[in-house]
Amino acid sequence: PQYSLPHLCSSPPQKYNSHLISFIMDPFALPLVLLCLLLSSAAASWEGCGSGKVIKGSKTYLCIIVSDLENWNGTAVNGVNSGDVTYKRYVFRPTADDFTKIALSDTWINVGSDADCQNCGVEGNACPSCQDNLLRNFTTPSVHVQSVNSISYIRRYRGLHSGVHRTFPYMTAIVTVDMGDITGITWDEGCTFCTDATCAPNTYDFAGELYPAGPKACYLDDTECANGASVSEVCPLSVYVVWTGTDADGDYLTSSEMRFSNFKGYSLTNFAENARKKYEDVRSYTDYEVDQTTGT
Repeated sequence: PQYSLPHLCSSPPQKYNSHLISFIMDPFALPLVLLCLLLSSAAASWEGCGSGKVIKGSKTYLCIIVSDLENWNGTAVNGVNSGDVTYKRYVFRPTADDFTKIALSDTWINVGSDADCQNCGVEGNACPSCQDNLLRNFTTPSVHVQSVNSISYIRRYRGLHSGVHRTFPYMTAIVTVDMGDITGITWDEGCTFCTDATCAPNTYDFAGELYPAGPKACYLDDTECANGASVSEVCPLSVYVVWTGTDADGDYLTSSEMRFSNFKGYSLTNFAENARKKYEDVRSYTDYEVDQTTGT
């Protein structure tokens, strides 16, 4: 399943209402007419992330949304952060069909060198003075991707997982396009670089609940990310983006062939070095180049 609200109705909800999203994830659950009536009853429409059709080799829109892992319908998950969801929104303008890496700065600061980060990631405890760009504001930093009028599921990036501080690095979003219209955004299978022992479910819906059918992802304990005063280059938040389908001119989009699930044989710890050689053509963007907003 994937979200593409305008293909269902012309007035998508402004908030990610968990009941409506559950219908969108399974559009056969209700007749389409009833679904449209439900969506059109929302007070205002969601404005999406940019506009226009996708043209290979031209700029398009991509938004990275970081928030805590909670219910976007405004109610608490596990008693944490009830009320409206606070988020950070980064707007990028990548070139369509370029194999793209998006990096967010200062997203893994070694807690040993930043005393205020020692308890970051503990449920209910954010760290206002922490140097870490995400742990300063969020206890379980999580990510979803938007492009024009499509939305991905949510992926956890950091925080407590099974009682251990862990990081889920290397996310790859696959943008599916049909004659220039984005029809969905899905996450690539994320356990290419690890064994079953360090592979875990990591796809969540907008009610903050685990989506069992979603792809899994590799994780590292935070103690593996920190090496003395330095941090492994694997661990700072990076979102890779590829495209598949056809652009507005009918040309095929082929960058999805470069997604990591097509290439096995590396571990997370040696992947960074190998990736520099194998993916020399990756187009990199950082959040210094984009518009950033914080909201609820």
